Amino acid sequence: MKISKILPKLFLLLGLLGLAQEQPRKKFWDKLNPSLVVATETSYEFDSGQLQKSEWIIKPEITYKFNRRSKLVFRGQMYSEFMDNLEAGIPDQHTVGNFNQRLFLDKHTNLELRELYYHTRLEGLGLTLGKQQIVWGETDGIKLLDVVNPQNFREFILDDFEDSRIPLWSVKAEFDIKDIGVQLVWIPDNTYHITQDFDAPFFTQSLFPSPPEGVDSQLNTPNKPRRFFMDSDFGVKLTSFTKGWDLSLNYLYYYDDLPAFYSNFEMVDGTPTVSINPEYERQQLLGGTFNKVFGSSTFRGELAYVFGQNFVSDNPNAVSWVEESDFFRTALGVDFIKGEYVVSGQLFNEWVMESISPFNRERWETNLTLLGSREFLNDSLKAEILWVHSTNHGDGYVTPRLSYWLNTNTQLLLNAHAFYGKESQLFGQFKDRSRISFGLKWGI
Repeated sequence: MKISKILPKLFLLLGLLGLAQEQPRKKFWDKLNPSLVVATETSYEFDSGQLQKSEWIIKPEITYKFNRRSKLVFRGQMYSEFMDNLEAGIPDQHTVGNFNQRLFLDKHTNLELRELYYHTRLEGLGLTLGKQQIVWGETDGIKLLDVVNPQNFREFILDDFEDSRIPLWSVKAEFDIKDIGVQLVWIPDNTYHITQDFDAPFFTQSLFPSPPEGVDSQLNTPNKPRRFFMDSDFGVKLTSFTKGWDLSLNYLYYYDDLPAFYSNFEMVDGTPTVSINPEYERQQLLGGTFNKVFGSSTFRGELAYVFGQNFVSDNPNAVSWVEESDFFRTALGVDFIKGEYVVSGQLFNEWVMESISPFNRERWETNLTLLGSREFLNDSLKAEILWVHSTNHGDGYVTPRLSYWLNTNTQLLLNAHAFYGKESQLFGQFKDRSRISFGLKWGI
């Protein structure tokens, strides 16, 4: 049975159960907590001298509390991009599950159900069912353990993590076994990363090599898993606090949200063509986090070991130009807070464990990030700058930000994104997309 048929019935049942728990003395409106956020942002692209985007976002949210233990949460979004540049036209959404797709009113505007979940706590068990975000890890700028939810790469990695994540229909159960916190996750939603077409501003060309001169390339529709239970993702997270250390151990059995790009030479209408056939592959992740406060500083880290990561290969003997290897990633960070100043530095390392030839990367790679911020004018003005740099390839980007609260409801935003490096590298390929943006958020 399809998830699209099961979930509406499940939520109807949960709603009836919640209503049955209501105290008759309270009215419906007393338990309803609505809110609304309206945001707009316009970006000017330096290289082209034109607007890169001009967007409006409306985010309604409604929380209905059945009682002290149970609530139903709805978060929606209307997104409009008047330039029709980031996602030109109406995308086919072939990487998104049927019950998770956006509704496009036209090529500029779409409606999206961001979250809809029922949460309850009974006898030490916390249960959350529905469309939700499940966040693992705490790194800035670059994701490491935060792989439970896929991502929309409409703006590469420039968007806020919360906005770029794609919420999934899932079940999350949380409980304690003595001093160990346990989180169990089941995700039957076959939705994966939303990547961009060849002509999009943030199409990631560095994922696979360009074809030789005189040879076309054709990116085919991904072969996506579709079975409800057998193709589900499953995860376990254990947390503990001991001797001042916050610790977690994470395990995820999942399909990689980025497919393996199998490539073959074919003749298409008499023209030699590299046919790229994306296919999602199973893999497993074992990792964890740790952090401890030392005075005004926090030392933290993340580890992630991926079993069976697929890489596009430079090896001509590789089957369909793809090789497989275990993949080990680490992140170490230090956060220093003094008064209104915050400085955070991170060191990311990646090891391709097998002796293979991955395309456009080395087997050992290192990235650095540095984040600094300060608040002014009784915390109404915040200045921040983030720097992300690859030591192997010499590319990266810098993002300065200013945010100012006009009042308790209205915030002004000014930021820029400046990419640098070789055009063949992950960050350097977007150096002609460097931009400055102005935005506004208003909420009630």
